[in-house]
Amino acid sequence: MCTLTVITGDNSYCAAMNRDEKITRGAGAPLEVHEFDGVGVVYPSDGAAGTWIAGNEYGITLALLNWNDVCARAADTGKARSRGLVIPALIHSRSLPGLQSAFEVLDLEGMSPFRMVGVFPVEKEIWGWRWDSTQLEFQVHGWESRHWFSSSLSDQKAESLRGTACGNAWSDSDAGSAPWLRRLHASHAGGPGPFSLCVHREDVQTLSYTEMTCTPETVAINHFLASPCRLGSGHLMEIPRVSSWPKIA
Repeated sequence: MCTLTVITGDNSYCAAMNRDEKITRGAGAPLEVHEFDGVGVVYPSDGAAGTWIAGNEYGITLALLNWNDVCARAADTGKARSRGLVIPALIHSRSLPGLQSAFEVLDLEGMSPFRMVGVFPVEKEIWGWRWDSTQLEFQVHGWESRHWFSSSLSDQKAESLRGTACGNAWSDSDAGSAPWLRRLHASHAGGPGPFSLCVHREDVQTLSYTEMTCTPETVAINHFLASPCRLGSGHLMEIPRVSSWPKIA
């Protein structure tokens, strides 16, 4: 239950993500810097060692959305494993080929369907993966600005209604800028309600908002433990960007 936007540039990109979640789960934990396999990474936590968005020192961003419009095919084997563990298991990757290799051997058994988006500035590609609870498939996108949407009520309806709001917003004079991106993710167009970009339902809301900015020099994440329509002070963390092509995957 999220909205993700990626805005691409010549040698940089920025991204923003609304985390829509049951109010009873809370907004999660603040940003932390971690080191996995010698790679510096930054991400907020869901409070259970998982996350929905992360960036690493090689400029790679991974973001995860629930996939609600597909029926899980796996047999019930007991308590489901958290999808939030997928990104921490992969974000140490130093390149797209390295991440592909890590994904091929990652155990996804027992996880509910999800979609994951990966942004790779060295290759200038955006990839999407989909797990339906039994099979993993991927799609390669060009280096173009895009939006992704999910909703526990209907991914398709979220894509239609939020997609229309995003399409209309691209006519703004400052479209693609940082202020525009934040304003877009705070939008109540068609609401406020379950299918506005900033979600407001009785039991579900946009509980946090995260901005990623990747330049040739730095990877910065600004994280807000609040809905984007009522942001206070964010928690900003930066790590130096490794600009050279990695020698190992």
